[in-house]
Parts: sequence; structure tokens; C-alpha cells
Amino acid sequence: MQDLSVNKPDYPDWRSKGEVFTYLRYYWRDLVLFALFYASMWIMQLVNRPFGTVRSLEIPFDSKIPLLPWTVVIYNSWVIIIFFVGLFYLLRDRTLFRRYMLTMILGQLMADITFPFFQTRVPVPYETVFAGEDIWSKLLSITYRVDNPYCGFPSIHVIVCTLSAFFIWKSKEAPAWMKVLVTLYFTAVALTTVTTKQHVVLDIPGGLLYAFVAIPLGLPLLRFVERKFYPRPFR
Repeated sequence: MQDLSVNKPDYPDWRSKGEVFTYLRYYWRDLVLFALFYASMWIMQLVNRPFGTVRSLEIPFDSKIPLLPWTVVIYNSWVIIIFFVGLFYLLRDRTLFRRYMLTMILGQLMADITFPFFQTRVPVPYETVFAGEDIWSKLLSITYRVDNPYCGFPSIHVIVCTLSAFFIWKSKEAPAWMKVLVTLYFTAVALTTVTTKQHVVLDIPGGLLYAFVAIPLGLPLLRFVERKFYPRPFR
């Protein structure tokens, strides 16, 4: 049998558009996985509505946390940053990229399954934000309009942020400054879940728990997906 791996492109030089294009065309399955991750984010919207008993996990400490509308920029920027982090893995360590994407999809699906059975409602300050005239309040009001407050526990933002911080330290290719910067950034994103009043405090440890459960479960999932959908030359 012909060994197709001899035609397998090596990791490309980022400065060469031709090499990057050839590489991505060869590993198109990874681009599909990338797209599946972003598509999976919208599953939450299907269950982001009241189901049966709607609980409140608000604690007294939540009232001590100030509403900071400007942090909505950080809160919503994670989608873009994950694209660049994922692209870095894809062009430097395909196995890490696949484990990262699959574990994040798994973490989100675990949360999506939880929401209908353990529905929580976040006390969103609609009147305060909608009455604001500053640009930050207007941006936050857009987030409130497109995101219902019924999928609080666990926080998917925190799940994704925790996994992103975890996997950057697994990368042998990422320099130390990048690991520190990515960790600090995603920590900031996790904190904005409460400063934007999109979540309550207890949603944060819930997100941490789900992320740390998803990490070991992602390994057998990676092996299964690679065996099923990635023939040997494409690994």
C-alpha cells in the first residue's frame, strides 16, 4: 500500500501564505472541527429559557460586586481570542488543537445538558443598563437583549476560560510570555461574568468544576475522534 504520509505537509512557516494555505487545505478536517466548536456555542440558546423550576443562586456577596458596563468588551471578546489561540495550536500542534477543541465542545455540551434540569435565573439589572446613556451601557444592553438570563449555572464562559488557560500551559510551542498573557486574559474574562451581571458568583465555581471534569473525559474522546475521522496520513 502506498505510504501517503510522504506527502504530508509539515507545520507551515506563518510568513508564507502559500504554505499555510496548503497546510490548511490538507488538514481540512481540523477546520471542520474548528467550525463545529463555534456552532456548538449556539446550542445554549435553545435551552436559554425557563424549564420547570427556575432557581436563584444569588448570595449576599453578589450585591457587593459593582456593575461595570465597560467590562462587557472583555466579556464578549473571548470568541475572537479563542480563534487566534486555536489557530496557533492548529499551526503548531495539531493533537493539542484537537484535544482543546473537543474538550471545549464537551464542556459546553455538559453545561447544555444541565441547564434544562437545573435552571437558574440571573438577576439582571435591565432598568439600570437600559437607562444608561454611555457607550458601555449601550453595548451591555445589546448583550442583555440577545442573551436570556436562564443559563447561569455553570457558566460556559468560565468553562471555556478555564480550559483555555489549562491548555496554553500544555503547549510546548507557546512562549512563556504568551502563556502568562493568555492565562491573565481568560482570568479577566471569567471575572467579567459577574461585573457585567451576566452571572452570579456561584456560577464561577460551577464552571471550574465542569471544566476540570471535561479535561480527563476529553482524552478518550480525542482518541475516538482521531481513530474514526482522521486516517493516519492526516494526523
